[in-house]
Amino acid sequence: MSEEDYKKLHPMLSEITRTYVDLYTNRPNEKNREKLIKLEALLHEKLEAIQKAKESKE
Repeated sequence: MSEEDYKKLHPMLSEITRTYVDLYTNRPNEKNREKLIKLEALLHEKLEAIQKAKESKE
């Protein structure tokens, strides 16, 4: 059975399989993404603190 036939006969299973493959294939990138999100939040907090400090000096 070809991949196209399988997709036509089992569209849900095909999507579930693709989702699992994508999740496990991109797993190392997920860790990097989580680190970047944490760094972005930290940067946002620091920028807000700088803005507040500038406003309080004025």
